Amino acid sequence: MLRVTVLERGRIVRSDSDADSVELGTPSRRVLPQRLYDRLYRSEGAREDRGEAAVFRWRRNHCFVGPWVGVMQIPGLQLEILPKTDEGAAQDSDQDVRDIRSNLMEMLLRGGLGAVRARGIADLALKRGNLHDQLVAAFLERTLFELRRGLDRGYATEEDNLATLRGKLVLSRHVALNAAQKARFYCRHDVLTEATQISVRLKQACRVLAGRVLPVTVLVKCHQVLALLDDVPDLPFRHREPDPVFTRQNERFADIYGFACMLLEGQAPDARSGEVETFSLLFDMEQVFERYIAAFLASEVMYRFADASLFPQAKGQRHNLYLDGQEKVLRMAPDLVFVHETAGIEEAKTKTLIIDTKWKRLSEEDGGRPSRSDLYQLYAYLHRYDCQRAHLLYPKAAGIQTRDLNARGRNDSDAGTVGVRFVDLNRKLWTREGKTALADELAVIVREGLDLAAAAPVEATA
Repeated sequence: MLRVTVLERGRIVRSDSDADSVELGTPSRRVLPQRLYDRLYRSEGAREDRGEAAVFRWRRNHCFVGPWVGVMQIPGLQLEILPKTDEGAAQDSDQDVRDIRSNLMEMLLRGGLGAVRARGIADLALKRGNLHDQLVAAFLERTLFELRRGLDRGYATEEDNLATLRGKLVLSRHVALNAAQKARFYCRHDVLTEATQISVRLKQACRVLAGRVLPVTVLVKCHQVLALLDDVPDLPFRHREPDPVFTRQNERFADIYGFACMLLEGQAPDARSGEVETFSLLFDMEQVFERYIAAFLASEVMYRFADASLFPQAKGQRHNLYLDGQEKVLRMAPDLVFVHETAGIEEAKTKTLIIDTKWKRLSEEDGGRPSRSDLYQLYAYLHRYDCQRAHLLYPKAAGIQTRDLNARGRNDSDAGTVGVRFVDLNRKLWTREGKTALADELAVIVREGLDLAAAAPVEATA
């Protein structure tokens, strides 16, 4: 099994040779033997035929990696895709790759796309192993933690011919079966069971993981989970099954249930026990970036703004742009909505800031300006949310400066400002120093957007 790493937006080249000794290149420009390149091409075609999003953009003898990160495995090849965080450097050294992998683990775990809120995030990011093994280890550790607190339980309806009356007597079946047995009752009744959809899905995912080539310590955790789920029936996984309803009693399983579904849905439909497994575990970097920034702001930045509230994905702050009669049309959901309220002498004063995250790279060729669609989107936010500032937040790019674009209204009046701002992700985000630097950077952006005076640093309380 050839295991290689490639960077997002990097290039994968088809070698002129099919020999195993071919020079593999660098993470920015990876070279694959002909048979593996062709196998990857066919596998990607099968993914697209199933209606899944394309991961690569194919050319004659090479392809470009899209804005996806994670792990893909086909027979003979395991491909790890990591994000490109520094446009000004190649990021091809082993140390660069380790740092990027650790940063991605921090972003996934904090942002909720891996085993979210797993304990010891900083330690997990520093563990050895590729991205797949680290994510699986985090998932299993979180699953063990939740199962030891107690398995998910629910009521299921059963029918049985019992010696005592329980629940409701099914008269038609009772008469048919017990005409000559006066001491039996055919009943329909509810029983408390551990065989819930959540537990079944977790067991299915662990069965799949138990068949993969994983570090011994990870396999031990996998079998520990299976032991805890021993009374849960083994059922085959079926695609597109409806999700369970999460309540206050079982919402602690929501994150690991979602990750288990990702593991199972990433399986090749024709995978067979004993054969080389084909799977994918991929994340859209647009979502990773958005959720990481939202979670980081909530935990590391917002305590500095006592009178401000953050609404990720505009929860509780969503508005519609149009009404068609009584029907609401085009519901708006900005990535981040900040509301700052200050009690005045006469009435409270409210300021609103909107930030939309974009995992894109602005180019100097376009003057470092956002796309037309992004500018139209932010103009609509300014108008509908009645705010004076809205920001587009990008990863830092070499040679591109922050800027403000003044929106114009009727008769060329001032209609607010759209700011272009950047955050530097090319730092060790899992360290306290990296977190502090990023928090300071984001705090400046929020303070400026809400038009607040600079404040003295405030220590976070435990």
